Amino acid sequence: MWYAMTLPLPYTLCIHFSSSLQDCECFGHSNRCSYIDLLNTVICVSCKHNTRGQHCELCRLGYFRNASAQLDDENVCIECYCNPLGSVHERCNGSGFCECKAGATGPKCDECLPGNSWHAGCRRK
Repeated sequence: MWYAMTLPLPYTLCIHFSSSLQDCECFGHSNRCSYIDLLNTVICVSCKHNTRGQHCELCRLGYFRNASAQLDDENVCIECYCNPLGSVHERCNGSGFCECKAGATGPKCDECLPGNSWHAGCRRK
């Protein structure tokens, strides 16, 4: 199935949707791909298992790469579980550590640094 979009001259963007697994290199996280003629590239569509990226090779925001899992494993991306009261945001780094607010510490930002105590987040004593 082909779709065409008209872009400012002289470009026409043609996108071919394919469900053929031989065309898709999505590590088992999608069985649909799109071919973008203008870019001469194939991208995965609707990545599953909390993955994203051209080949479903990256983790969605709020997830990090499970170093013990192969890229085609359904459990390749693990949820960060950052404490919303102690962390700056829900994202974590590639090792699963969250970015903590002032006074908070720990991989999930659910502990307080010395001189702070927990009261709906870490506060100075």
